[in-house]
Amino acid sequence: MKKAAVIGLGNITLGDLGAGCYVVDALLQEPLGEYVDATYLAEASFYAGAFICGSEFAVIVQAVCMGGTPGSIYCWDNPTFQRNFHWFADQSLSIRSLGGGFARAGLSEIFPDDLMFLWIEPAVTEGVAISSQMRSAIRKAINLIKKTLFQRGFLPESALELSSIHYLEILDATI
Repeated sequence: MKKAAVIGLGNITLGDLGAGCYVVDALLQEPLGEYVDATYLAEASFYAGAFICGSEFAVIVQAVCMGGTPGSIYCWDNPTFQRNFHWFADQSLSIRSLGGGFARAGLSEIFPDDLMFLWIEPAVTEGVAISSQMRSAIRKAINLIKKTLFQRGFLPESALELSSIHYLEILDATI
């Protein structure tokens, strides 16, 4: 069986912009099994393409300022990402770097076609604390990722049961 990959991006010293780290950290506390790999690449989004090569499905999670309501989650597939890339790349250096890494890795025959992007709208973009809106969005993102992984056959149904409270030390400093 092929594998799925989950990548968290962001900077934990910039408030809610560290959401990708927290999502991956929480997922790694759950029984993901042998078919799901997860990693936090911080701001090294250029390497995301190389990490997901060989996977059948990949999820990219990052907090991005899109002008919406804090805590909103935008779920994009790969065609939506490609269609909006040029505009989106102008808004974020991290997204521009992610696109460059995907372009390089996309030349490989083992780059996945099935991608899901979760962009979470931040409320706080400085310091090490996260907002209450982001805390709620992180839980929603975790459940969405698990449900999607189950639907694609990477997780057993038992993995969808209510998650235990994830231990994330940084979450204790919620604003």
